[in-house]
Amino acid sequence: MRRISNVVLGLLLMSGSAIHADSLTHISTFEWPNDTIVGLSGLEISEDGETFVAVGDQGWFINGRLVRTGGQVSGLEDLQYHPILGLNGLPVAARRLPDHSDSEGLAIAPDGQIWVSFERWARVSSFTDFDSTARWTQDHPSFSDYRENRQLEALALHPDGTLYTFPEKPLRDGFPIYQLKDGFWEISDYIEQQNGFSIVGADFDANGDLYLLERKLVLGLWWQNRVRRMRVSAPDEIEILWTGSRGAFFNLEGIAVWRDEVGLRLTVVSDNNADVSEPTQFVEFRLNQDPN
Repeated sequence: MRRISNVVLGLLLMSGSAIHADSLTHISTFEWPNDTIVGLSGLEISEDGETFVAVGDQGWFINGRLVRTGGQVSGLEDLQYHPILGLNGLPVAARRLPDHSDSEGLAIAPDGQIWVSFERWARVSSFTDFDSTARWTQDHPSFSDYRENRQLEALALHPDGTLYTFPEKPLRDGFPIYQLKDGFWEISDYIEQQNGFSIVGADFDANGDLYLLERKLVLGLWWQNRVRRMRVSAPDEIEILWTGSRGAFFNLEGIAVWRDEVGLRLTVVSDNNADVSEPTQFVEFRLNQDPN
């Protein structure tokens, strides 16, 4: 990392701050010094906020319990690791080819069905449980139109049962909103890119509002993160809920929306970019104005 003067650094950090009133309040950040599973991306949180499931970039499911102290995450317990199995029944990590093992997005249906999106070889697979063999979902023709490592980054399951996936980078008309209908992917609309942010995580609340986690790398030095909210039926009416200062957090990639006794919470997790010296962050926010 290049050395930058304190004056320049201060100006850059100030310029990265939000210029609007944020609708999210930061509750806590827990840093997990993990050297077992690197690159957590997709995230799901139970309705009571006590347990989680995540996927790692190198082809693993991880699930466990969130230890809370005073309502804030203070530790992880009862951790279990499961290799993600490919269409041939073998761990996708066994080949260690990025185009097969780069698992990114995660969505879990009420009946327990698990969906995972992959980059590089852009695809979405489903699983009956953590130990089952992948089942392939028919690709959309445009899945092959993205640059390397810029493909399907996020998955989200609508309350009506419709599955959506989103790429990290836009096409010409914006970020496609891919929805799975009758076993085939179709583009229902587009989300306009704004200020160079990429979509990296997504989740719906019970009302059908979609929360998008976005990020960008500033000057190759700092991650900057953002959360926007929209309805898939009206992507032009998207709103910014929160924009973090440059370098305030690491590479946040997974998001889960859930509700406690006070209101709506958002839990996000960082990808440590396969750097075991960089802790994995579990960051939580509260929505200031609850839609309910």
